Amino acid sequence: MTLRRIFEPASIAVVGASANPTKRGYQILRGLATSGYPGPVYAVNPRGGRLLGHVLLTSVEALPAGVNLAVLCTPAAMAPALVRACGERGVGGVVVLAVGFGESGSRGTELEARLGEAARAHGVRVIGPNTSGMMNLHRAVNLIGVRDVRAGGIALLVQSGNIALGLMNEIGARTREGISVCCGLGNQVDVGFDEVLEYLGEDAHTRAVIAHVEGFKDARAFLRAAARITPRKPVVVIKSGRTAVGARAALSHTGAVAGPYDRLRAGLAQAGVTEVRRTDQLVPVAHALASLPAAPPGSGIAILSDGGGQNTLAVDAITESGARLATLARETRDRLRKVLGPAAAVANPVDVAGAADTDPGAFARALDVLAPDPAVGIVLVVGLFGGYGIRFSDTLTASETEAARAMAARMRGLDKAMVVHSMYTTHDSAPLDAFVDAGIPVIESLEAACRAAVELERRSRRRRASRWDPDGHAGGIGPIDPSRTTSGAGPVPSDADPATPQAHSAIRAARAEGRITLTETEARALLEAAGLAFPAAEVADSGVAAVRAAERLGCPVAVKLLSRRITHKSDAGGVVLDVADGAAAARAFEAIVSNAHAYARAEGLPPEAWSVLVTPMLSAPTAELLIGAYRDPQLGPMLTLGYGGTRVEVLRDVTHRVLPIRSRDIEMMMGELRASPLLAGSRGRSAVSVSGIIRAAEAVAGCVMAWSDVAEVEVNPLFAYGNRAVPADARVVLSPP
Repeated sequence: MTLRRIFEPASIAVVGASANPTKRGYQILRGLATSGYPGPVYAVNPRGGRLLGHVLLTSVEALPAGVNLAVLCTPAAMAPALVRACGERGVGGVVVLAVGFGESGSRGTELEARLGEAARAHGVRVIGPNTSGMMNLHRAVNLIGVRDVRAGGIALLVQSGNIALGLMNEIGARTREGISVCCGLGNQVDVGFDEVLEYLGEDAHTRAVIAHVEGFKDARAFLRAAARITPRKPVVVIKSGRTAVGARAALSHTGAVAGPYDRLRAGLAQAGVTEVRRTDQLVPVAHALASLPAAPPGSGIAILSDGGGQNTLAVDAITESGARLATLARETRDRLRKVLGPAAAVANPVDVAGAADTDPGAFARALDVLAPDPAVGIVLVVGLFGGYGIRFSDTLTASETEAARAMAARMRGLDKAMVVHSMYTTHDSAPLDAFVDAGIPVIESLEAACRAAVELERRSRRRRASRWDPDGHAGGIGPIDPSRTTSGAGPVPSDADPATPQAHSAIRAARAEGRITLTETEARALLEAAGLAFPAAEVADSGVAAVRAAERLGCPVAVKLLSRRITHKSDAGGVVLDVADGAAAARAFEAIVSNAHAYARAEGLPPEAWSVLVTPMLSAPTAELLIGAYRDPQLGPMLTLGYGGTRVEVLRDVTHRVLPIRSRDIEMMMGELRASPLLAGSRGRSAVSVSGIIRAAEAVAGCVMAWSDVAEVEVNPLFAYGNRAVPADARVVLSPP
């Protein structure tokens, strides 16, 4: 792997070595010495001399050929030339610490571009610039200069040095875990999140990855890497720049462009990534996923506590997350009643109700009964445990510690997970130390403890589900194969060739006229080629033709403007509905043409030979949906499904997926909508045709995947009935030429 020379270097050069203990050029030399790095270390400073046992080389040119890795502790302006010099000496990789690049304005952007060009021209891989550094503690490589950090199984990928330090401190203080690799990606002029994640996926020491992301260089590549790795190793992400204001802050920090967050969230979930929004949840969740076993199929979370108030909050948090609470067997509840007495609550949650105040061993006895229940896959202990000896009497500490050890051993013997919330994590507590020594997460925040339990349950479900394949294998909705039909869609003609940019006649016609928006008839033709069936329609270029079309199709009809330049027909007064007869169709034609002339003049558009589309009126649907597909600049082709019609921008009831996806994913998208109860049928209304909606969504997705010229497709509204789904309007936008 190309990054091995960076993360497992056999030799290191520190360029800009310094005698000042506050400078990174000193701290890194000291860090390499104290960590016991076994390979040769070369210190470079133009003044020469000696420093920390090293003879200082006066230039990069004085380095021996083929040094694996150099870290530049120098001003930003020097970086391009130094990378060039490193390349000429055969240095494999360079870590650029300096700030003052793309995050700092136009001059910095230009400097960053020159840095990237130097790296590519000389075959040097670059981490940074604007990075906190890199370390691989299992290889004794410490280019961050931090002290007293244990080697362990959690890797950190960050775009903030403070975030990295905070995570290291929390992991060291709250767990017996340690760090495998820490990498500050910075501005990602070369090496991005995806490549480092690929490396960590193969790293034998890494069992879980925490990523703090401001922006991806290539978000789809990250999702592709994550989809391969998350079935084996959990990846926990916190994304900053989720809001418009936050995105601007990210731009000023690392030059990262934060894309639309709701789309990214969809992709992260598809790739099996665990996303959190609070920094206090990162370590508890990652530690739990890395150290605890998966829950057995069909099992859920059981709560064992000593307080009703926290019980209720925990139940709310778990239920609102969509995770499964265990339903205890009658036999389990009866045995718990015998163990805990009549005052205890023995359904889930289980409340020991004061039984542990004088005998903390009650927790262990209750767990002996609770944990073996087949419905229980994860036990969340909530409340005072770990503090009985502190709260009541230190004479209880020994029995409480013994109970903790017994509980840990019981769960280990059952190969089930346990997460402990305690109000006494900040105290010196031998019982809590016993849990931590056994690898059981002990968490101060009730919300964070619940989230850890929830993500354990979710990960268990994800590992049993089919994997998302971002490359379109294994039956996903992907590019249309002209020789076959798409899943559930109609036959696709031979001109639907993704390798031919202007293959379809509708696309060719628009390109020939310099248009990027197709007319409705062209959009219909393209979508019909992808398998979407539209109602009958006729084009009319005069009032007389409109009358004949209405009579042939059968009234009532809808009459809609056809224009090569006016894309929003309603805004131009270009739609007349419920046209009752031929005479009304003629009047509708004249009104639409008049409105179009006025609109074109007002907007400065040239006049056209106006025509209209006449189509039968559809009966009132059970629901109106929107189905759209588009090319996200970061994530690639995506599908959006939502409650549609004219109020779609107000309701904003939509959900997203990164393509390709399977038919069952579309059904899941329908269930995610706030309007999903309407689709399932309510208040006497019939349920909509799920298969009809799936077929329409497959065709829309297939269209954007098949023709590279297509930038955006929208069917809005899609009229959903009990036995079918019918598109009432369609819009297709091409990419700029």
